[in-house]
Amino acid sequence: MNAPMREGPVPGHFASPGGGYRAEDILNLVRRNIWLILAICATTLAVTAGYLSVQPDIYRAQAAMELTNSEVRLSQIDAQFESYELNSARIATVMDVLRSRNFAQTVATNLDLFDNQTFLPRPQDQPKPDKDTWKRMVVDYLLASYSVHRAGESLVITIQTEAQDPQTAARLANGIVRNFVETSVRDQTKVIDNSVAYLRGQVNALGEELSQKEVELAELIRTSALDDADLPVQLRRELNHLTSVLANLEGDGQGNSTEAGQIRAQIATLESRLDERTRNELAKNRLERYIDLLSTRYQTAIERLNEIEPRKDILQADARQISKAEIPVAPAAPNRGATLAVVLAASLVLGFLLALLRGALNRTVEDGAQATQISGRPNLATIPHVRRRGVLARRHDPVSLLRRFPRSGFSESLRSFFTIWSSQRRESDAPKLVMVTSASQHEGKSTISSAFAASAALDGLRVLLLDFDSQHAGASDILHVQAEGLPVAALADGSASWRDAVRPVPDFERLDVLSFPAGTSWTSRLISTFAARVVPDLREEYDLVVLDTPPALSSADAVRFGTIADEALVVVRAGQTTEGALQATIQKLERAGIVVGGTLVNDVETRLYRQHSNGAGHEYA
Repeated sequence: MNAPMREGPVPGHFASPGGGYRAEDILNLVRRNIWLILAICATTLAVTAGYLSVQPDIYRAQAAMELTNSEVRLSQIDAQFESYELNSARIATVMDVLRSRNFAQTVATNLDLFDNQTFLPRPQDQPKPDKDTWKRMVVDYLLASYSVHRAGESLVITIQTEAQDPQTAARLANGIVRNFVETSVRDQTKVIDNSVAYLRGQVNALGEELSQKEVELAELIRTSALDDADLPVQLRRELNHLTSVLANLEGDGQGNSTEAGQIRAQIATLESRLDERTRNELAKNRLERYIDLLSTRYQTAIERLNEIEPRKDILQADARQISKAEIPVAPAAPNRGATLAVVLAASLVLGFLLALLRGALNRTVEDGAQATQISGRPNLATIPHVRRRGVLARRHDPVSLLRRFPRSGFSESLRSFFTIWSSQRRESDAPKLVMVTSASQHEGKSTISSAFAASAALDGLRVLLLDFDSQHAGASDILHVQAEGLPVAALADGSASWRDAVRPVPDFERLDVLSFPAGTSWTSRLISTFAARVVPDLREEYDLVVLDTPPALSSADAVRFGTIADEALVVVRAGQTTEGALQATIQKLERAGIVVGGTLVNDVETRLYRQHSNGAGHEYA
């Protein structure tokens, strides 16, 4: 009877065993929350209709401009015109400029929007804003009134404007395009004017400096006699002669004479004049090179000035308007019909999502498919809820219901369960001792165990119901058996036989009940004694023995009794048993080595949870 404990699947209300969502689960979800979904739809539609009724009509206009394929820009580095091909970065920059506050403020100024009460009326019930605040308000309103679009890699940029007045909408669209074109020309003109002024200043400054350096060069040549090319030769010839004379005097021993001193002084003078001549020639060379450089810069500045000045008359704008905005004849918004349709669809989706959230937060088991998903065991039956009958709305008697209404949904579901359960094994392998338990109290465990035993007896089996739930004795009461119960002490010492305590169920020839006194404490020794002395006889005497045990999570006796059973069935009450409780029950039973044959979902409202599998029953008239 030991079985390996298996990990149950992750809980999920609407996931099928295969991991997807079944159409039946979604349909049941909608049925259970139909009024919530309808209320959300009605509320959202009413709020939307009220909102649309007070919204003013909005007119929409559209203008388009084409950017030039290439731009000719004046380089700030060398003051030369350079061509730049338009790329995505440049186009993105243009679009950012069109959405900038500075550009919007320029448009507002050119279109006189700061004083236009039609465009933005001044607030009447509020303090009058100051000038700067009002300008910010107008610019903000203007930025919110238009959008900039570009289709793919196109060079065409579309300006779309919205306004409550159709003329204003068209005027804004055309004004934005015209302002961008005029601004691009004005900016280029400003750059050229600045460059021309700069180059003219450079030409004047370079011309003056060039003239000054030429005067310095002439003065240097005149004062240093640099135009006399024979002077250095004469000085060197005279220096060589004096050097030879000095050498002869020193050879004759007259190196210290007065004549020798005079010659040395003349030699020093000549050397000084030669050094000064060399320095002046170097200065002359440097000055000539600098004059050449100034002359080149001067000529370059003149050439660039001559190139830039004519460009002012042939400037090309960065864009040209290719589509003019026409005055709209019908409002573009609000589209009340389409808006209500979209809101209806959105409210349906919202209602479904809230229903899904409600189902996700509701961690109770609702039907057989969910019980199978949570427990990892087959759901053998879905027992429908039986409404109270009669004028006094008395609770139903499940045993008498099986006899009086054999074609009811309750009876058919029990019969279907017994057929499914017994057909899963060959007759020789069929369990004879079946334990019926639940996670906690008030889940219909005793009702299901009693009805299970009664249905099997009606099917021709010899059945015994062991009422181990001595605290409540619910199964004995349901079967209308008033038994004193078998004393456990007498059972343990062999002074009493279990047959003496067995009581037949009225109107059921093949159904007996064996109960025990209230407050009986079942120890492991007593259960072992019962298993050794009684269970073999029960297997011989009866075709089926149903054990009605206490709830598995609230009493340890359920696990103890399960050790003598061939199989355990777990009763789940729809809408009450939580997923965690069901999982904990399955795990607790398996840890004790008890084979869990499956679940039975009890008290299902068939109008909300329609089943077509997993042992579901059908209501018959």
